[in-house]
Amino acid sequence: MKNKLFSRGLRLGLVVTLLATTGCAEYHRRVLECTDECGNEFTKTLAKEYEELGKIEQDIMYDEPSADYYYRKAICAKEGKYILPTTLDKWDIERDKCPELEKAHAHLMRLLYLGARNAAPEMTASAQAHFDCWVEQQAEGWQTNDIAWCRAEFYKAISEVEVLLSGGIHQIMPKSMVLFEKNSSQLTSEAMDVVEDAAQNERAIKHHHRILVVGRTDKIGDLKHNKELSKHRAMAVKKALIQNGVPAHLISIKAAGETAGPKVEAHNRRVDIIFFEQEME
Repeated sequence: MKNKLFSRGLRLGLVVTLLATTGCAEYHRRVLECTDECGNEFTKTLAKEYEELGKIEQDIMYDEPSADYYYRKAICAKEGKYILPTTLDKWDIERDKCPELEKAHAHLMRLLYLGARNAAPEMTASAQAHFDCWVEQQAEGWQTNDIAWCRAEFYKAISEVEVLLSGGIHQIMPKSMVLFEKNSSQLTSEAMDVVEDAAQNERAIKHHHRILVVGRTDKIGDLKHNKELSKHRAMAVKKALIQNGVPAHLISIKAAGETAGPKVEAHNRRVDIIFFEQEME
């Protein structure tokens, strides 16, 4: 125990020495590296998400203050602390950009309150980190591509959290994403490859499970049409899974309709194949 404490003290001592010769971002990056990982899957994933954002800001954008901001958050998360998404009152953001951000913040907080950290730890961590990224980039206000990326990643993650949170079901392997052409429910050859891989994964699962197939669309067209299109996409994937040997009774479908986020993006025109470890209603 003494040797362990001495070793950790020595590492932290070296980090403190670095403060005299490097910026705060580099200092907190080194502190993060020396911090013992604690907590659960949510906090561990959140720490990694913030660390990655910090490295992007420091190594690619050369933005030391923003990098330091993310490293500090990563340290708290790596210590196992539950930290909340940032709030808009801490940032100077153009007024016309605030309503969407406020709505997104309220949406994220509602899902956290409903238990998203436990039901969907990885995707909830991704949603929180990319919300903070979206806010930070919007406050800077000039890197439009980065704003769009953070925003899109937030919406992509939050849509997955909603699916995983419904019914308290728990994902047992990474989901498969089947992409579609605009206004189509026909499976392309690339889509069939994804379905075949998913069917092969299903055969490898030894314990009890179910499969949820979730159809989605972009925002082109009216709501009623897109709801129906998302249903047809889900049904097409279910049929293809059955043709590839997946028992029909294991598969449930959900027509999610329009995907939140940017109006036209390829990943919005998709079906998610999600494996769960328990029965669904």
